[in-house]
Amino acid sequence: MSSELPRSLHPLALLAAREAGASGFTIYQCDPASGQRQVQFGWGLPVPEAGETGITVTSFPLRAGEEVTGVLAFVFREAPISHQAQSRLEQIAGAIEEVWRLSLVPAAYARHAARIGELETELADSKIADRARGLLDSAAPPKDAIDTIVRHVESVLRPGQLGTVLAQLLQEVEREIAERELATRAKAVLQSRYGMSEDQAHVHLRLVSRKSRKRLRDVARDLLEETALSGR
Repeated sequence: MSSELPRSLHPLALLAAREAGASGFTIYQCDPASGQRQVQFGWGLPVPEAGETGITVTSFPLRAGEEVTGVLAFVFREAPISHQAQSRLEQIAGAIEEVWRLSLVPAAYARHAARIGELETELADSKIADRARGLLDSAAPPKDAIDTIVRHVESVLRPGQLGTVLAQLLQEVEREIAERELATRAKAVLQSRYGMSEDQAHVHLRLVSRKSRKRLRDVARDLLEETALSGR
């Protein structure tokens, strides 16, 4: 399990705690081998080490694959927890567990990419070897055998499908992240200047984007540049 856990776990758990009326929550990362737990995120009343009178704790396992690699625990000052509160927590615990698994994505992608890269290399090597052997075994090899094999090698070793797709995906994801960063900064300006909520700021940027027929990132950039100039 990666030590770089998704940042969204904290606000998700905080939202769940607020909606269910919990007094606190703790998210632990667990070592499946030793069973040791380490606090990663927390808010409000901590989970007691032992049972305390008037304190109720409800916990949910967080799995990565087949193993339980984390625990999400909510603390309540009252007992028992209402059926409605328990239902709300169970509903969002599933979503939090899905987010928890995000930390596995880089390793999974790396494994798949490495395996495809190995297969592409094996395939290219096989094509080149077969062509070279064919030229060697020919009773009357062509006079331009060297040129033929060089062209074949160049053709086979052109950037593979995986490399091309990965490069395109990388550019798309980097562009999306950059756009989100601009939008986040622009929304923060609107919230600070005009007292908008996050949702209101988001809707405002979308409306300006639609009316001006500009991309959202351009609207956000314009707002940030205007703010910077006015602050001079």
